Amino acid sequence: MFFCILFNYTILRDTKDVLVVTAKGSSAEIIPFLKTWVNLPMAIGFMLAYSKLSDVLSREALFYTVIFPFIAFFGLFGFVLYPLRDAIHPTALADKLLAALGPSFLGPVAILRIWSFCLFYVMAELWGSVVVSVLFWGFANQVSCGFGFFVQPWNVQMSLPSLVS
Repeated sequence: MFFCILFNYTILRDTKDVLVVTAKGSSAEIIPFLKTWVNLPMAIGFMLAYSKLSDVLSREALFYTVIFPFIAFFGLFGFVLYPLRDAIHPTALADKLLAALGPSFLGPVAILRIWSFCLFYVMAELWGSVVVSVLFWGFANQVSCGFGFFVQPWNVQMSLPSLVS
């Protein structure tokens, strides 16, 4: 299962940048705005929700509760949002806003213009930082229960030279 999660992470990591940067009306200038004004608040909100859920749910229920919104979103994006991108992106409104506000607001207006791609970008970023990290540490915590037997001789070996000197 960890292989599948890392495989998805690799695909999402490569796709998110290409999707956002090459979209019509967007450029590489959008990425700092996305990371600061969209990704950071969503990551903070997600970690607050995760900390509340971790107090209430078992480890297995927490895993499924965390991973389900990601799977649901990526399924929705692939089958609904991406095919309807021309109908759901407010291109005319973004053009009017850009004309009124000027080129210095290209980043924030581009986020509005391609909002579904930006949401994909943020969910892909969260997949990498949340799902991979949380699952890794969950796995590491499970492994560490029986790991002490192998670590204890190492600790003794590392402290032995200080006793000799």
